[in-house]
Amino acid sequence: MRALIFGFLAMAVSATALACARLFGDRLPAVITQTADGLPWSTAQALLPGLVVGLTLRIGRPRSLLVPFLALLYAGAAMTLGLIIGAAPAAYTRSATPAAEHLITLDTVLGGFRQAATAYIEPIQRSWPYWTLTTIPALLAFALVTFKVRRTRGTTPATTPDTPGAPDHGGSLDAVQPPEQRGAFEPVQPPEKRGAFDPVQPPRPAGTPFASSHQDRRP
Repeated sequence: MRALIFGFLAMAVSATALACARLFGDRLPAVITQTADGLPWSTAQALLPGLVVGLTLRIGRPRSLLVPFLALLYAGAAMTLGLIIGAAPAAYTRSATPAAEHLITLDTVLGGFRQAATAYIEPIQRSWPYWTLTTIPALLAFALVTFKVRRTRGTTPATTPDTPGAPDHGGSLDAVQPPEQRGAFEPVQPPEKRGAFDPVQPPRPAGTPFASSHQDRRP
């Protein structure tokens, strides 16, 4: 749900910015719109919806595989709306009087909306520039969100719930105690208590039968 809302807002913002760039681009300085035959300016307009939609949907660390396809649709829709709204006044003034050529109002936008939208319906020999400009930001947003989803799904550790009766492995800072070594038939003896001057008995080899203390003494 959050991806739907954020993607829609990003689509609206990028479509509005693109439409304004096409409507008022002739009022900008020539160094911006006509440098290198206008290629940087056209490239910036083509990449704008893809970057806005893609970077917006990357914010929330998406994990669902449907989010890249949402980014694809939103970026393509933003580019389409921006091109249609930006070209609507020019399409309207072609059928209006020459006095309204540079007049941009709501009536000119709504009046030329249908004429501008027919550019996508024409045969591919005429409409391929529009479809190409729509595909570029859509693929850019799809790639950006896809890389983010794969990275999020790959770095998030899988959490397993605690099961009752699971063995306790102790803390990470607990000292590791070596296992006690004794004979197979030798009973577990408590630690021997001896005085300060008692002789130290050598350890009994493992596997020897248990012998009483009086047998170990010699006359």
